[in-house]
Amino acid sequence: MGLFLQTAIIPDCSEATLRKAVAAVAEKYSCELESPDFDESSEFHILDLMPDDCKYQSAQNGISILFNEDCMGYESLAGALSEELGKAVLLLYIYDGDYWGYFLYDKGLEIDQFVPMPDYFNAVSKDEKQQVKGNADIIAKYFHVDKASIEKYIVFWTDKMMNDYSTKAYEDDEFGQCVDWQMADFMRKLGYPYEW
Repeated sequence: MGLFLQTAIIPDCSEATLRKAVAAVAEKYSCELESPDFDESSEFHILDLMPDDCKYQSAQNGISILFNEDCMGYESLAGALSEELGKAVLLLYIYDGDYWGYFLYDKGLEIDQFVPMPDYFNAVSKDEKQQVKGNADIIAKYFHVDKASIEKYIVFWTDKMMNDYSTKAYEDDEFGQCVDWQMADFMRKLGYPYEW
């Protein structure tokens, strides 16, 4: 089994505020999958969020969090945390060591999402691809960065690209295009280096 990782960046937020929100989200929504507390009808499905096992890192414009190892939540985790904070939350993830993606929520509402391999599990329609194509304009606006500095990350991976892992999206990147850790290059460009 490959790497499953979830991290989030929250602009204009302090560590104390984020810690309080993570604890509240865990209290309201987190449970074990086989637990009798697991509610299929709940708005958010979050498994095994353990606030004391998460790691926090301050950045110039906000804070980032690395969620505990067994936590699973993806869009539910982003939505619940954003709703609790009343702020934008960009949840980034690595899925099984195969690819990275993100969910951007603001005040509990989904704003944008990106999956570089939309047909990873099965074939998808053009409409479904549109829903997960990501939007560099939106990300640039939320994180006050130049669109040109991030737009090469937010692209669907092609077979040709995936056969050349050494090619990088930008010259100063540490990781190649079409690898899961490209997520770290993307985070750095947003002003939240992955340094855990």
